[in-house]
Amino acid sequence: MLKRTTLPILLLVLTILNGDIIYEEGAISGFVLGESPNSSYDNWISHVTEGIVEDGYNNYGPDWLDIQTNGFGNYDRLEENSPTLDYWETIFSAFVNGDTTQVDSLLQDSLQSFFYELVIFQDTVYSRTFHIIREQLDTSYIDINDPGNAEDDVVGAFRNGWGMFIINPNAEREQVIIQVPHPCDDFIAPYVALDLFLQVDSYAFMINGAGREVLWTGVGNFSNSKSLSDPSRYPHTVFQKFQENVTGPLINTYPHHPLVFAIHSFDNDTHLPRKSVILAAGAQNPLTNKPIRDISNENFDIINFTHEHPILEGQFNNPSPLHVTDYYEAFYDDILFYNNGYNEFPITMATELKGPTNGVQMIDLQSQVSGFSVYEPWVHVELDEKPMLFDNIGMSDETAYGSGLFPTSIDNFHLIREYYQPFIEATESYLLHWEQASDNTPPDSIEFLRAYNMDNSNEVYLTWTPTYDTNFKSYQIEASLDTLFNTPLIYDLSDYARLQYMRLDNQIISGLNNTEQWWLRIRGVDHFNNVGPWSEKVSNLLPGHSPPDTLLHFNQELFIESIASEDINPGSYTIDSNNTIPGNSYTFTLFGNSWKAIQIDSFTPDSLTTLQIFTKTDSLSEIQAIGFANENNFIRYSFSGYNTLDIEQWIPVYQGSNELGNWNSYRLPLGDDWLAWHDSLSPINQIQFINNHDDTASNPGSIHFSMVRDITSDLAISPSVSINYEIGNIRNQNRRVNVTFNSIVSDTDSYSFTYNWEFGDGTTSNIANPNHNYLVEDDHEYNVLLTVQDETGRRGWATTTVELDQGPSSFPLTMNFVGDIMMGRRFEDSDGIISNEGVQALFEPTLELLGMAADLSIANLEIPLSNQGYPHPTKSIVFRCAPENVSGLIYGGIDVVSLANNHILDYMEPAMVQTQNILDEAGIVHSGAGMNSYEAYLPALKSVKGQVVAFLASSDRTGQYNNYQPYLNSGENKSGFAYMTPFYLRQQIEAVNSLADLIVIEMHAGSEYSQAPGSDYDSITRTESFVSLKTNPASAVGFDISPEEGTEIDDYSWRLDRPKMWDRAIRHFAIDEGADLVVVHHPHIIQGVEVYNGKLIAHSLGNFIFDLNYPETYPSMILNSKADESGFTDFLIDPIYIDDYLTVPAEGELGNQILNHIAQLSKDLGTYIHVDKDSNKAHVIMDTSSMMVEMIQHSVRTDNYKPILLNGQNYFESEPIALSNAGSLSSILNGHPNITHFRIGREKVWMKNFENEGSSLWNINSDNEMIQDSIYRRGSNGLMHIRSSESPNNIITNLEDRFPYDNQLDHTIHGFIKTENSKNVTLEARLAIGRTGESLFTVSTGDSISGTSSWQKYWGDVPINQEAGFFDIRANSDIPDSGLAYSWFDDIGLIEWDTLQLITEYPISITYPNDYDYIQFYHDQEQPNQIEMELENTILGPLGPLNANPKTTQNVIYAPDYFHFFDESSGPVGERNWMFESEIFGVGQTSDLFCDEPGIYNITLNIRGINNLEDEQTISVVALAQGSDQHGIGDVNGDGSITNLDALLCVNSVLELYTLQPVEFLAADIDRTGSIDIYDVLYILDLAN
Repeated sequence: MLKRTTLPILLLVLTILNGDIIYEEGAISGFVLGESPNSSYDNWISHVTEGIVEDGYNNYGPDWLDIQTNGFGNYDRLEENSPTLDYWETIFSAFVNGDTTQVDSLLQDSLQSFFYELVIFQDTVYSRTFHIIREQLDTSYIDINDPGNAEDDVVGAFRNGWGMFIINPNAEREQVIIQVPHPCDDFIAPYVALDLFLQVDSYAFMINGAGREVLWTGVGNFSNSKSLSDPSRYPHTVFQKFQENVTGPLINTYPHHPLVFAIHSFDNDTHLPRKSVILAAGAQNPLTNKPIRDISNENFDIINFTHEHPILEGQFNNPSPLHVTDYYEAFYDDILFYNNGYNEFPITMATELKGPTNGVQMIDLQSQVSGFSVYEPWVHVELDEKPMLFDNIGMSDETAYGSGLFPTSIDNFHLIREYYQPFIEATESYLLHWEQASDNTPPDSIEFLRAYNMDNSNEVYLTWTPTYDTNFKSYQIEASLDTLFNTPLIYDLSDYARLQYMRLDNQIISGLNNTEQWWLRIRGVDHFNNVGPWSEKVSNLLPGHSPPDTLLHFNQELFIESIASEDINPGSYTIDSNNTIPGNSYTFTLFGNSWKAIQIDSFTPDSLTTLQIFTKTDSLSEIQAIGFANENNFIRYSFSGYNTLDIEQWIPVYQGSNELGNWNSYRLPLGDDWLAWHDSLSPINQIQFINNHDDTASNPGSIHFSMVRDITSDLAISPSVSINYEIGNIRNQNRRVNVTFNSIVSDTDSYSFTYNWEFGDGTTSNIANPNHNYLVEDDHEYNVLLTVQDETGRRGWATTTVELDQGPSSFPLTMNFVGDIMMGRRFEDSDGIISNEGVQALFEPTLELLGMAADLSIANLEIPLSNQGYPHPTKSIVFRCAPENVSGLIYGGIDVVSLANNHILDYMEPAMVQTQNILDEAGIVHSGAGMNSYEAYLPALKSVKGQVVAFLASSDRTGQYNNYQPYLNSGENKSGFAYMTPFYLRQQIEAVNSLADLIVIEMHAGSEYSQAPGSDYDSITRTESFVSLKTNPASAVGFDISPEEGTEIDDYSWRLDRPKMWDRAIRHFAIDEGADLVVVHHPHIIQGVEVYNGKLIAHSLGNFIFDLNYPETYPSMILNSKADESGFTDFLIDPIYIDDYLTVPAEGELGNQILNHIAQLSKDLGTYIHVDKDSNKAHVIMDTSSMMVEMIQHSVRTDNYKPILLNGQNYFESEPIALSNAGSLSSILNGHPNITHFRIGREKVWMKNFENEGSSLWNINSDNEMIQDSIYRRGSNGLMHIRSSESPNNIITNLEDRFPYDNQLDHTIHGFIKTENSKNVTLEARLAIGRTGESLFTVSTGDSISGTSSWQKYWGDVPINQEAGFFDIRANSDIPDSGLAYSWFDDIGLIEWDTLQLITEYPISITYPNDYDYIQFYHDQEQPNQIEMELENTILGPLGPLNANPKTTQNVIYAPDYFHFFDESSGPVGERNWMFESEIFGVGQTSDLFCDEPGIYNITLNIRGINNLEDEQTISVVALAQGSDQHGIGDVNGDGSITNLDALLCVNSVLELYTLQPVEFLAADIDRTGSIDIYDVLYILDLAN
């Protein structure tokens, strides 16, 4: 190291250029990182060129370690093709070859510009000789660091900063290279890296000579990726040249050569809590192998060579040892376990800090070594700069980094180096074992080799079960025609690099004519020349298969016709012999706006006919397609093109699904499609080829077609399955019966099968012929389900019925259904629920309603569970979530999910497949998506309580209408979801009719954010204010009537799959075809349920777990079902609410509002729902003939009204009056003769009462506004504002999100307000065009309240504005003139009114059930007294008991003042009368009583229900005189103590022998029930004793 005191001498030394090789001795660690007295300078690391762009962007450790200084040193950036890089290439070539003379000569020749020198360093600690190329110091650079501490000054830095390079010529491990690209930012990396270099006895050590913030692009804000002094990101560096020269000679020489460790470090303040050592093979390489992970079962990797407890108890004063699973994490794609010989422990999978995706050295090395090899050439190591263990035990930075030792050197890091010794020792142990342990064991024999012919006639596809060998080298495949003179062909890694991949289980072999019979076998070989045994031979021609028939093969003699009126460029085609698919001589090429037809021999397809066509698209036209036709009909498939097609003219399933410039195979289910389009099968004699391009402003693209084949005879064959069983005898008192099952499977083209038995009692088996013990515990038979899958992925099913002695019934079978589950995006943000509370937190609030409440819980999984794949190339919204989030589904009790939705391909096939695998591992049954249409249409089957339930999922949201290519529905050889059409629905249902007792259809369909099923929504143009108010009439049939097709079922046409069958129609169709229940997802908001032909259709269950910010998506539902052997018998609905992204039960009024809304939507669909307001449950009435219907009468009255102008005339408008919540308003029986008009409305703000019922949508964002439980008008909570004269501004409490607003209807803002010393308190409605952005205007109730006032109701109409699309509600309090001001609000909301109605006669009928909450009437003369209307409600369903329950906002007032009362009665309440001294002083849910004298007031609430059944309850409230003091609780006589005398006074009051005074009454009412009874006496006796 250089200090200022030595500056004059060193300046003299360094000005002399020495022409000889420099020889030094000492500790290499001292020269690089500390003190080396015999070196011309030491502590190399302290002289590295420094720079800082942005304070805090990168963490360089505590300032006293090393303050980064701009201008300390220089970095000379080199350009691409720089001669300097070529010169260094020559230097390093000699350096690696050990030619030190040549190296020294080259360095001396460049000394004036490079300032680099060669040092032969004799390490006296390790007794090794090192060759070093290092840069000389320029002592004009001085790093002051801390100006107050002269000891930390450093003199001398580098002019070029290209780094230092060390070779250990006699290294034990010539293949190991250690590098440090970020010596400043990763400030502990040099110290641990050098330890690793020395202890492992590596060949080379390389470290950059500048920090990565020294030089950058200077564009925008700094980021690491913009650094120009970072050799891992900027490619033209001396650093990179050294790696190339060191690793190049090692590649393809010996196994496990080369092996580069890139050492980095990170700070845990800016990253999520991580383990100490993170190992990866690069950010883009999850297929991690040795030395990071041994994917064989040998566990020969660095992690497994680490001691189970790398940090011992007390080693750093830690109270317990650190387990290896808390020391490491790694980036890998499958599993990584630490095996201690007894147990396996999973190693955390790294989700960040895996290395830059474009790392220069990583890409360079990995591009030269196969990524499939069992040996990784590149190991990216990240080390925690202050391990979490240090933080957990409270170790300070000063202790961790040796504060007080200056300048910073290796001495500061002894604790850090000790902490990472286990990693270094494990690396050394791993290498030692690999070098010394003999491997004489060949790979095991490979099982289940199978061969299949590919679509291309010169390819054979092989599958097998992988073999695992820790030093695996390659699979070898032998192919033979098995003729006398045939020499077998051998394929290995030299032919297909992927054959190095140990976990590989398939390979396509090209160049084999698959019309011939080939015999194939396979074996494994390892890097130590151990050769495994050959597998059994298999043939590519399977029993039951025959080669495809060629319908059309192109040649020069073909007669090619033009298609009339379409073939604009008739000469734009050719028979091409250049662009051919391997194995075929000619192709047909279209390159203009051309439509061609070729006649073929007529053939009649059957329903299974499947054709195959090969195409290659060079460039896009509008439509590039093939068609099949006869004289009357045609059918056309598009393969590519940028037009959005009319799906009544085209089948676009494959459009855009493959890359340009490649040959692609398409399988076309011509038989099925012809039936679907044309009702019947007919001969086909023409094939059409289309390259349509009508846009004359651009050039058409071109497409090549190869042969057309009928491959029906070569399709995979599904297994045929049946079951035999034998029942044993009942055994002992446990009543267990043993049943022996046998599976009988017939499948001509498969050799092995997997089995899944479901015995109907909740247990399963996966063996072919199981024995099962039944516990006799049910009164019905068990339907046993067997699913068999062959090696082609085809499945077969069988069921059988097992009858046992009867026990008690286990019915009903219960199933719960919920809506869309999406666990990504905001949930996984750093402040998201999953990131902070775990995924289980999403399901915990509803656990008792969902997973714990049913035998099966079913949902739509709207997100891939994946960390793999790539975003869909054209979709505007894509998401995925961590695979680990499946634990949330498990915790929530989800048993079945649909994958048929428009997000299953958000990250394409890898993510979809990973999702399916994860669900399989979790035991969650899924359906609706797959790698092809066969997989996508497979049913999900469950056998529970003896009943087999089939779940069939499909979707019509293909993305085609938005031209999201590739589209989302599956094809015969294209991934995606099961496409929903009547044709395919019928096939799905027919496939399970004989298997299932219950058939559940899950559809992903309909229009997003629509409130009802509708039609023609794909043609609606979305407005800027979004689509939440699109109108889809629920009362319509659901599709346009077609005159040529009629509407009778006998005239049904298969053309309806080109969607003329809209929402309701196709759902009705599913029921007609045999479905027992239809559940729909996708609209994101709840829609009604519909009973159709005795079966239920749930038109939208809304969202269940989702992160949308649209309040109309927050209310949701859980559909509960019950079933027995007769089918579904009952359906109930639980209301739920998504509150700040967390789904919770919706209780109280919020829950009832949701249920009333569902009831209203269902009534529009002709279905009745009974809402039980007391239990917050709704019951779907399946049979209206037995529906219980009751009427209840009540009156509404008011003297609170305002003068208004109505149609130019003077009228008086009443306050909005709350309707009875018993059932629904069904009739207005009578009214005051002066009432001329009325209107009824519904509340739009369902959380208006501020109660804790599931919604926290009010925006409480300051300390001076709060929801509190002391002062309220009703319930137990109210909103309070506090302002003072010193407050800076007013308070506004509003909704967190704007609500949709129907600008065609009238609205009223309303609510209760109470004030104390307040100023300008108002209720306001604010209207806006969109969900965000500027508002249109704000309107208040018209009353600005100042001063002190008791609770009072306020209301005001909102002017109509045709631009308004959304509204907000605001409670506003201004700053008082002096002192403190208090404002309280309750029941504030917005009423949406139906059209104002003129009254001509009574009674007036109202359609019910409905979701009306308020009525308002108008009269033309001012009234001195209250005026009223007599109403009638209709109640559907069973009724609870009538129980009166009056409440008051406060039991005590100081007279004169108001008492405020509210009703919390249960049961079917109609009329409410509030009485004092037998006089009625109020009606309705709330009432007020003014008391001007002190006293005890006995208030009675009388309620009337069905058939005038009454109940009443009395409470007592107390008015005290102003200034009077209250007695203590229990001290009735006020003598300061509680004695038996106080109890005696109570007894006398109960016996009506003594009248308590107001203050005595308050002291005696111990339980605060508003009355004195025996319980109060007992409480006082307890207090007295």
